[in-house]
Amino acid sequence: MIQFEVSRDPRLLEQYYALREQCFRTDLGIPDFDGSEEERDRQGQILIAHEDGKVIGGVRISPEVTVKDHLSELGVAAHACCIWERFVLDPVLRTVKLARQFLAHMIETSNLLGFQHAVMLSSLRNARFYRACHTALGVTFEIQRPVPEYATGEFAGLEHYLSVAHLREATRLQLVA
Repeated sequence: MIQFEVSRDPRLLEQYYALREQCFRTDLGIPDFDGSEEERDRQGQILIAHEDGKVIGGVRISPEVTVKDHLSELGVAAHACCIWERFVLDPVLRTVKLARQFLAHMIETSNLLGFQHAVMLSSLRNARFYRACHTALGVTFEIQRPVPEYATGEFAGLEHYLSVAHLREATRLQLVA
């Protein structure tokens, strides 16, 4: 049975960091990506999905939103918003069902942490997939605009779209489609 939890367990975190390194190197084509712990990991909350102690997914939920200059245009208050970063699922186990389950837990956890909105930077393809998953959960997910100014460092050249999930709509999540 898959367990979803915010974790500070060093064994689970090390597995998550290794998984995100593997996924970012392979999926995003960043051969030198270092998935090890970052300062933002310590400042945020790491939501882990694991089965029998083996990490199969993870995401960082950070209260320190890096796209603050866009929030007022989105009608989102910075104090009520988090950013979802470094979201990965084990490629061997990656399915639409698992992605929806994980996103439901991201929404639920972010709500419990007091956030009304979550922003995310991703490729347009991934943003469309996330929107479909959120729609199936009955939560509005809006793809806003390309934000190439955030494609810096090892992410230079990658597509970056800004999206926002309206978490306050998620009173009781259930699959609607």
